[in-house]
Amino acid sequence: MSVEPDGKGIGIDTVFVIPVGPDCQLDFVADTIESVRHFSPQSRIIVVDDSQHDLGVALGRRYELTVLQAHAHGVSGSLFLNLSDGFREALTRPFRILVRLDTDALIAGSDFEAKAIKLFDTDQRLGSLGSFQIGYDCIGTRNRQWAKWQILIYFGVRKWMKPKSKLLVRRLVCRARRNGYKLGESILGGAVVYRREVVTALAEAELLGRAELAAIGLQEDHIFGLCQYAIGFHLGEFGNRYDNLPMGVDWKGLPASPSELIGLGKSIIHSTKNYEDLDEEEIRREFRIARQQESNARD
Repeated sequence: MSVEPDGKGIGIDTVFVIPVGPDCQLDFVADTIESVRHFSPQSRIIVVDDSQHDLGVALGRRYELTVLQAHAHGVSGSLFLNLSDGFREALTRPFRILVRLDTDALIAGSDFEAKAIKLFDTDQRLGSLGSFQIGYDCIGTRNRQWAKWQILIYFGVRKWMKPKSKLLVRRLVCRARRNGYKLGESILGGAVVYRREVVTALAEAELLGRAELAAIGLQEDHIFGLCQYAIGFHLGEFGNRYDNLPMGVDWKGLPASPSELIGLGKSIIHSTKNYEDLDEEEIRREFRIARQQESNARD
């Protein structure tokens, strides 16, 4: 089932793909969408609804979104398969950048679009931007060991099972390694910015929605990272505490206080789940207040 807006959003620079899972709360997802609408009002939003209780339909009616019903539920790699549907839907209309955004992420400014396009224009082989090798505090490097071992286990265990699938994955890994890929490399999946060319290339290479890739046992961000390297693109950083790039992100909670992130002008935020003694409602409230203040200043 698809819920479509009435012809709006054609010719825009940015499309958002937001997966909605069964544990999502309507009010929190609505807040994320409202943050997108506030700072990127001309963008197109695609919701991939795996809520299993028509949460996406309710959002589609409220905000005039494109809503896709997820076709993979609860299986290994299901998020990769469902996001692939969202990416293919995005390609049906023009855009320059695609932002994959989780429901516990927020948009908190409008500078990310121009900054992403500038970086993509500077490096034609740069496929996507986000929290790549370093975290918000620039301490150490992001851990890729879990994904590395999942790949090795996939190749080493039950070698007699689905040999054709393993051959496809092995060839993909070999091509990626020749292009500089290190096993397990990826961008943190909660907030990622893709250039249109890499989404198009993934579709043309028939890598979107491949069941063989979903079955590797990796998270979707690791699969997308592997695939991008295999088709000749690479990954890049898009923000930390010490630069003027837009992202202020971490895995399970905010990387810093809402006031610090707002003060530094970070415009893509993840995750709103918690920060020290603040819960999600309190965190979102601070960002809503900042949006209202921005509106008042603009008026």
